[in-house]
Amino acid sequence: MGQRRLVTPQGDNPEKRQNQPNQKRKTDTTVMANTNTRRGEVQRAQRRMSENVNVRASQHVINVPVNKSIYNGYEGRQFTMLDMKKQRPSTRPSLKVIPIGGVGEMGIGKNMTALQYDNDIIIVDMGFLFPGPDYPGINYITPDISWLVERKDQIRGVVFTHAHLDHIGAFRHLIPQLQIPVYATKFTIGMLQKNMEEATDDYEPQYIEINPEAHERVQVGDSFNIELIRVNHSIPDAAAVVIRTPVGNVLSSGDWRIEDTPVDGKAFDFSRLSEIQQKEGFMLFMNESTDCESEGSSTVHSEQDVAHNIGEVMDMFHGSRMIVSCFSSNLHRMQLILEEAKLHDRKVAFAGYSMLQNLEVALRAGSIKVPKDVVMKMEDITKLPDSKVTIVCTGSQGEFNAVLNRMATGAHKHVKIKPSDVIVFSSSMIPGNDKYIIHTVDGLMREGSEVLQDRRVNLKGIGRLHLTGHAYHDDHVRLIGVVNPTFYLPNHGEFHMLVHNAELAEKECNIPRSNIFVCDAGDIVEFYHDGTAKKSGRIPVGGIMYDDSGAEVSEVVLKDRIHMANEGIFVVVLTVSKSSGRLLTSPDIISRGFIYLRDSEELMNLIRQYLKQKVARLFSGRKLDMDAAKKELRDELTHLLYDQTHRTPIVIPVINEIGGG
Repeated sequence: MGQRRLVTPQGDNPEKRQNQPNQKRKTDTTVMANTNTRRGEVQRAQRRMSENVNVRASQHVINVPVNKSIYNGYEGRQFTMLDMKKQRPSTRPSLKVIPIGGVGEMGIGKNMTALQYDNDIIIVDMGFLFPGPDYPGINYITPDISWLVERKDQIRGVVFTHAHLDHIGAFRHLIPQLQIPVYATKFTIGMLQKNMEEATDDYEPQYIEINPEAHERVQVGDSFNIELIRVNHSIPDAAAVVIRTPVGNVLSSGDWRIEDTPVDGKAFDFSRLSEIQQKEGFMLFMNESTDCESEGSSTVHSEQDVAHNIGEVMDMFHGSRMIVSCFSSNLHRMQLILEEAKLHDRKVAFAGYSMLQNLEVALRAGSIKVPKDVVMKMEDITKLPDSKVTIVCTGSQGEFNAVLNRMATGAHKHVKIKPSDVIVFSSSMIPGNDKYIIHTVDGLMREGSEVLQDRRVNLKGIGRLHLTGHAYHDDHVRLIGVVNPTFYLPNHGEFHMLVHNAELAEKECNIPRSNIFVCDAGDIVEFYHDGTAKKSGRIPVGGIMYDDSGAEVSEVVLKDRIHMANEGIFVVVLTVSKSSGRLLTSPDIISRGFIYLRDSEELMNLIRQYLKQKVARLFSGRKLDMDAAKKELRDELTHLLYDQTHRTPIVIPVINEIGGG
C-alpha cells in the first residue's frame, strides 16, 4: 500500500548527447566544420581574457573595498552593502569627514578630503594620480566628484596644503564644476593659476592668499574657520591646515618633513601648533603616511648637506660638464645648485618644460633667490668650456621623452652626452619607475659618462645627493605628541602605510585604537559634540581618466586598449554586391598586434576561404539582418582564429554593400 511501480529506466542514447568530442558543431561552412576546438573552450578563453582586462581596467573603481584592518572603524569586521542598508541617517549634529581620494588606492595621489557640518562643506586639496603602465594611454586619474557636484550650493571653498600635482593636479578639471573660492599660500596660488592655463573652461576662480607666518584666520561659511601652519616639504610654501569647526579643531597635515635649517628660513611652526593645542586642543589629526615606515628621523641630513655634497662633486670633477637631474618642483634644491655653481665659477642652464614653468612661478612669488650672472640659456651655455657648465634638467625618473633621456640618445637639440660628462641624480626612485631609471642610467654609462645616484656613491666618498620630502617614524611620533589629538586619521598613502601609521599612533603615542580610523575613499566618519565618533556609511567615489591631451577617457576605451595590447586586433572588410550578394573584391584583412600577415599565408587563405563560403550563405536571396550577420561573423572568426592560434584578438567584421536593388 502506498507503493508505486517504477518504470524500467531506459539506456543512454549517445545520439542525443551534447558537445561530444567527435561531434561536429552545426555550421554552414566546411572551414568551420573542420575546426578542432569546441565552442565552450573558445568561450572560456574569451571569458578569461575579459576577466583579466576587467581586473586591470577597474583598479581605479571604488565600490566597497576590502578593509579588515583592526583600525577600520568596525573592529576589523568587513563593511558590506547590507550594513549600508541597515544604517539610518543620524539626527544628531555632527562633523562628517569624507576622504574623496588619497587613501589606500592604486598608488599615492588623488588627495582630496571633504568636511561637512550642517549645510556647509569645505574641501582640502584636489590632486590627481599617475596610474602607470597598467593603464595604456592614461596620463592621470582625478577624483570622481559626482557627490560634491550634487551639493555644490553647500560647498564654501577649497583650501590647498601645497602645490605638488598629487594635491593640485585635478584643480583645472574640478574647479569649473564647483566654482568655489580658493584658499592657499602665495606660491601655491601661482601654481594653481599656471594649472588653470591648460583648462578648456573660461572660468576664473577667486583666489584668497593666506600667509602662514601671520597666523591669519579666515572664516569659510558659517561652520568653518581656517588657518595655515608653516611646514617644510620639497616644494616652497607648504602648509598644514587648521580647520576650526563647531565640533572641534581638525588638523590636516598635508605633506611634511622637519628641517632645522630650511633653505627659505621658514621653519616648521611647532610653536603655533603647540599654542593652539594648549589653548583650544585638536579633536582630529589627519596625518600623511608616505614615509612613516622609515625608521629614525629625516632630520639626520639637511638640504645644506646635499648642497655641500653637490659642491664636492663639482670639486672632484672640476674639468667636466655637470648635469644634475632632479624633480621639477624641487625649487629649493635648484636654488642651492645655483649657489654652489656661483661658488665654483660655473654657469647654470635649466632644461625641461615643467621645470621652467615652476621656476617662473617661484620667481614671481619670490620663493627662490637666483644669484646674479649665473643663469644662461641652453643654446649659449654649450659654447662655454665644460668646466664652466652645469645643466639642471628633468628626467630623473627615466621618462622616455624627458630631457635627460633625450640627451643620452642624442635626440636633444643642444646637448649630447659624452664620456667626460658627470651626471648627478639628485632624486629618489619613485616605486614602479625603477626599470625606466635603470634603462636611462645604463644608456648614460654606455656613453662613457660618470653617473652618481643618491645612496650609490660610497665608492666616491660623497654623501647624500637627495632628501625625501616626507617625515620618518620618529618625526611622526614627535608631531603627534605636539598635536595630541583625540582622534587620528592616517591619509595620503598606500594601504600598508595607513595601517602602519595607525599602529604608530596607537603604540607610540597612546591614542586609543577605537579613536583611530583607517579609511577608504568614500568612507564617512562622523564626529559628535559629546566627544564620540564612528564610521557611518559611504558615498559614491571613483576616478575619472584623462589622456595626454587632457581629454576624458571612458572605461570602455581603456578595456579595448588593454585587450589590444595583449591580443591585438583583427579586421575583415567585405565588399558585397547589394543586388547579387557576391563578393566584389577579395576580402581585405587587417591585423595589428596579432599576427604578421606575410608570415601567416596559410591562415589567411583559410580565413578567405571561410569568408567566401560565409558570404555565399548569408546573401543567398533572403533578407539579411546586418547586425546579426556581423555578430555571427565575429563569433565564428573568433572561433576559427582561436582554433589556429589559441589567441583571442578583438575581431571587427566590416560589410560594405555596393549597388542598388
